Amino acid sequence: MMPIVEIALQNQTILIVDDTPANLRVLVDYLEEIGFNVLTAQDGDEALKRAQYMRPDLILLDVMMPGMDGFETCRRMKAIDDIADIPVIFMTALTNTKSKIQGFDVGGVDYITKPFQIEEVFARIHTQLRVRAIQQKLSAQNTVLQEIITQRERLSGAMRVASLVHQNSGEGMLLSDTAYRTLAINPAFTKITGYSFDDIEGKASGLLNKVFREGPQYARMLESLKIGGSWAGELWAERKSGETYAKWMVVNTLKNETGTLQGYVTLFSDITDKKKSEEVIWRQANFDELTGLPNRHMFNAYLQREIKNHDRAVHSMALLFIDLDNFKEINDTLGHAAGDLLLKETGCRLSALTRSSDIVARLGGDEFVMILTQIGKINPIEQISQEIIDQLTQPYMLGVDIAYISASIGISFYSEDIKDATQLLNNADQAMYIAKKNGGSCFNYFTPALQEAALQRRSLIKELRSAIQTNQFVLHFQPIVEMVSGRIHKAEALVRWNHPERGILGPVEFIPVTEETGLIIELGEWIFKEAVRWTKCWTERRSGEFQVSINISPLQLKKEDHQKGNEWLAHLDEIGLSGTRVVLEITEGLLMGENAKIADKLRRYRAAGIQMAVDDFGTGYSSLSYLKKLDIDYLKIDKSFVSNLATDTNDRAISTAIIVMAHKVGLKVIAEGVETVEQRDFLIAAGCDYCQGYLYSRPVPPEQFERLLDQDVVNV
Repeated sequence: MMPIVEIALQNQTILIVDDTPANLRVLVDYLEEIGFNVLTAQDGDEALKRAQYMRPDLILLDVMMPGMDGFETCRRMKAIDDIADIPVIFMTALTNTKSKIQGFDVGGVDYITKPFQIEEVFARIHTQLRVRAIQQKLSAQNTVLQEIITQRERLSGAMRVASLVHQNSGEGMLLSDTAYRTLAINPAFTKITGYSFDDIEGKASGLLNKVFREGPQYARMLESLKIGGSWAGELWAERKSGETYAKWMVVNTLKNETGTLQGYVTLFSDITDKKKSEEVIWRQANFDELTGLPNRHMFNAYLQREIKNHDRAVHSMALLFIDLDNFKEINDTLGHAAGDLLLKETGCRLSALTRSSDIVARLGGDEFVMILTQIGKINPIEQISQEIIDQLTQPYMLGVDIAYISASIGISFYSEDIKDATQLLNNADQAMYIAKKNGGSCFNYFTPALQEAALQRRSLIKELRSAIQTNQFVLHFQPIVEMVSGRIHKAEALVRWNHPERGILGPVEFIPVTEETGLIIELGEWIFKEAVRWTKCWTERRSGEFQVSINISPLQLKKEDHQKGNEWLAHLDEIGLSGTRVVLEITEGLLMGENAKIADKLRRYRAAGIQMAVDDFGTGYSSLSYLKKLDIDYLKIDKSFVSNLATDTNDRAISTAIIVMAHKVGLKVIAEGVETVEQRDFLIAAGCDYCQGYLYSRPVPPEQFERLLDQDVVNV
């Protein structure tokens, strides 16, 4: 007999039974992607029909379904001979032991608890399919062996076949009498267990250890042999050396022509490696590889369990959200290897501070969390939080380097107002954010004020999503005037939110939130297309060059799958507008990032004629080398320098220096926030090329801007 080989996924069919199959779309897509044929059914009746017609290799069966539930469906399947041997894995959110026992009683082989991890589901599916393949092979071998014994008229030939099977099988075989005394074994038996025939001849084989014989599974095995003549199951045993191992074992009764029991034939396989692989998969799914701490998935399970237990507890429960301050600097200066060492040491220090009832986990990056249970007063929490801060500020020995770091901690308490684990974690996260804003290396409690701010933020995000879908945004345009002539050469497109209840809102009210949530990607698309649409109209009715300046978010350029550069250029071609009519305004911070993809996108814009301006120049890094690298066309002097030109000699000197420097390297300068004639006159004298501000016009709707364009020259 050949050793058992791995199963081929492409030949396997899985039937998934769930009354809401859309919930399992990710699982279905994953299984199909790796080669399984996937069938679905929405209730027990449909599942019975499909199972009989398609004969799947495995069934994933939801327990809680309307009408016939999963347990009854499984019981009926096991009563149908054609499909009784198909393994059934229950999928359920039920975790109580009684439900699991009920599932096993009706014929289920395993449980998957919702919500599940894809890796765990695949491991359990693969295990049961392999077990089924093993069982089918073992049953086939057993049938051959039993036929050899019972077919006396072909004894000679059959014995030769049996001998070959017996000697060459990769599975251990044992022939025993009705009292389970050993009559014969094969070489694989000795290889797996370490026992020779001389060791166990005429004795109980040791395949069934004392724990098994004294447990409920042994009684079920005897009942199964008595009623059905066979039994199969997984159990642990000991080798002769004392080492424990896991095995899959099949026992069949041997009866003569009259039906009298003659003995038993047992076949088994060593599945220890498979069990170890399952354990590895489980650890990878539930523990952080770097620190060995529970990961986000395991932490969420712990937290949900503690919340359920909290209703029965007399003590309070607190959640600490711990974030390392300026951890990025460690990676940037000492390298990621040193950063990893610091994270591992941080995990060790946090673990050393926990009690047996507490839990510490790493969510990812430099974020850690700690669940403190059995807390009666606030004082211990403050002591623990301060001790964490003190311990983490101690020096870290990272190879030949010494590093110092601090931590910010947010603290939230579980209360009846908390709806779920996510809310408790979000509360602690918000409190941590305030601790960071306060300078770091401190802790902060979640308060009702933070709660109100969080609710307002969630409401704002919801309104923003709706606003994008229902076209509540409008563009205003502010003229950019040539300083010498006073003519309008350009305009900056500025977005406004026409809120249905609050009226027109400026960008300061909503742009930061769109940046944080990623909504700026979709909003930025609309801004670009709306701005160039109006620009197309104005260039057709106006002679001479006219440009529109459009602010582009760093997030739009940094997004890995962002292909909008090509789409924007295609849109310009579609509406017949030259790229030379568009200026993109970027920030100084974006210039400093060593991101080849961003640089490549900006170069594609430049190749199409689109020009570049650096917004708010002078307030950030102001690196001349990056201006040269990315081929910038305009510098925009920030209004913070312009506002005090009449009174502040430093601002005059800085503004003059920016203008002179820009002209030396071939750049033009636009001054922002010009509000007085004195500011304008100084900038003209300093050689500034363009300006914009309330002296000329506020940002105005497109129709009003058209009237300014028709005037051509702005009189002040």
